[in-house]
Amino acid sequence: MLELHELTKRYGRRTVLHSVTATVPAGTITALLGPNGAGKSTLLHAINGLIPVDAGTVSVFDRKGEPASLRTIGFCPDDLPMADLLTGMEYLDLVQGARRISVPERVMDRLLRGMRLSDAAHSLIDTYSHGMRRKLQLIAALLHDPNVLVLDEPIRGLDPESSAIMKQLLRRYAARGNAVLLSTHDLMVADQLCDRVLVLEHGRLRASGDLASIRGEAADGTLETSFLAMTGLAAEAGRAADDFFAGLDDLARPVDTR
Repeated sequence: MLELHELTKRYGRRTVLHSVTATVPAGTITALLGPNGAGKSTLLHAINGLIPVDAGTVSVFDRKGEPASLRTIGFCPDDLPMADLLTGMEYLDLVQGARRISVPERVMDRLLRGMRLSDAAHSLIDTYSHGMRRKLQLIAALLHDPNVLVLDEPIRGLDPESSAIMKQLLRRYAARGNAVLLSTHDLMVADQLCDRVLVLEHGRLRASGDLASIRGEAADGTLETSFLAMTGLAAEAGRAADDFFAGLDDLARPVDTR
């Protein structure tokens, strides 16, 4: 389980996270939703200790509910930072060295086979597709058997096969008693994959709850309608369409070129 208590982050006089308090229960996949600039990536980096916070705490509990180290978190960032001149296997060896762990060769072979990366394990990462990089990154994030997995846009840009593999792995990983928190702009992914939802807006937690309760706030019972309404994006989309078609109407009017 992952618990956030009043996390606050400032850059100078600008507060980008306002006392965010939330729980990601063990055995669940929780979606972190929010418009661009809501503070999602900042929150994920704060959870992983990659940036200091000005106030608040991040707590991790193991599968038995006992306090655990933040080092038990696995993280897959959105920007895919990898050493392109290494092979996939060399990269995984580098991760093992950094974490001071040693994964048996037979286990590594099974992990690579499960991700359908066996044939590319000794190829340079520079030759990998986006989906292959994503899958290699997930292996690296799970090598130390974390209790909590945090991912930033894990499905974005994946082909159908890689997307299906990623979704199945995340479901089964959560089912083993682990907590998964993933940030996504794809509301369909959140609707299909996640059990719970956190909505962040302007650095504040706008909503938190199970998927059914968040859906239930919309007249049509959909996550998309509920999210767009609570963030004001539905009204903004309407205004944008009005402006656009006003421009098209102007184009349709005869222009006097005399």
